[in-house]
Amino acid sequence: MPRALLLLLVLLVGGCAERWVRPGTTEAEADATNAVCQDRSELAVPPQMVWQMVEPAGYDRDRRCWRQRDGREVCETFSRWRPARYAWVDVASGPRDAWRRECMRAKGFTFQGYRPLRLE
Repeated sequence: MPRALLLLLVLLVGGCAERWVRPGTTEAEADATNAVCQDRSELAVPPQMVWQMVEPAGYDRDRRCWRQRDGREVCETFSRWRPARYAWVDVASGPRDAWRRECMRAKGFTFQGYRPLRLE
């Protein structure tokens, strides 16, 4: 998957908030309960940071085009070796998120999908 498409997908998903519902509860109350469950999940499942490869080594390809004086367009493709990229990754983020979701279910909420980010 091209990097630009992956970045766009991450931005779109990251710009959404989960929508939890329970009869007789407002959206603000659901968000507050979700924040409480998030705080409790961070205490219950502490971070476990590991040094991990986040992007494998490979070639970056770049195509550059220009127009010559006689009007013809000329293009060249350049390749450049890119080493693997490593970073600290929290391997407990999945179990922590599962703990938070279970906390919400235990409080009677049902997950209803994602809502778009509102810039208010």
